[in-house]
Amino acid sequence: MTSEKRDFNKDAATWDDNPGRVMLTGAVFKSITGNLHLSKNMDVMDFGCGTGLLSVSMLPLVHSVTGTDNSEGMLEVLNSKIAAQNLTGMRTLYVNIDNGESITGSYDVVTSCMTMHHIKDPAPLIKQFYNIIKPGGYLCIADLDPDNGKFHDNNDGVFHNGFNRD
Repeated sequence: MTSEKRDFNKDAATWDDNPGRVMLTGAVFKSITGNLHLSKNMDVMDFGCGTGLLSVSMLPLVHSVTGTDNSEGMLEVLNSKIAAQNLTGMRTLYVNIDNGESITGSYDVVTSCMTMHHIKDPAPLIKQFYNIIKPGGYLCIADLDPDNGKFHDNNDGVFHNGFNRD
């Protein structure tokens, strides 16, 4: 495994053009909404939100969504969507845990879609999630099953080739 980081800022402009990525995010959204009763009094944080494919889908069902990412380029694309679609109740937050920054706030639901395999040491991050989830809240993580590194064409910035569900 490499310690190089993928340039998500560069990828941001065309991120949503990948139909497989859009379909995968739609399946994650369907799984979340099929397993949780989301309501208009819930606040959600989408960690590793990218361009907001999951965040924007969740917004009509909840009170607010905070899209959190360490890629300014991804957040710029999401901020453009927020402005163009007048998405009230949605905001972005730049947090770089690689530089020691912590996640703050209080949320009913924390989601993370296809982000954890890019996190070198997920345990401290999961502890941060625990600290910001309100009592009775939910953590929804969707990521790779073990795949021997086949998911990405380029494994720069990939620290885990999937996770054992057990």
